[in-house]
Amino acid sequence: MLISKNQEQRAEFEGRLSRCRNSLYFLAWGALGNVEEAEEAMEICYYKARSEPRRFASDGEFGSWMIRRLIDEIVLVANRRRPEASEMREAEYPEAR
Repeated sequence: MLISKNQEQRAEFEGRLSRCRNSLYFLAWGALGNVEEAEEAMEICYYKARSEPRRFASDGEFGSWMIRRLIDEIVLVANRRRPEASEMREAEYPEAR
């Protein structure tokens, strides 16, 4: 059975992701402090990275690439929980002295 180059790249991506998945999850969970948000950031990161797989010489390079992508998603998830300026109450943000 012949394996296409795309299938080979996808298999390589999945293998490398499985080797660094736990580290990525703990990064997201530690940064966000919430299991659901960590899983959301991981899922979005996974689908975005999977849509543009790249070739890497090592698992370390792949892991670094995924960490950078995950940090971007963590920031987006964290920013969604911040209240809008119109929702902020004066008591929460006292005047600077």
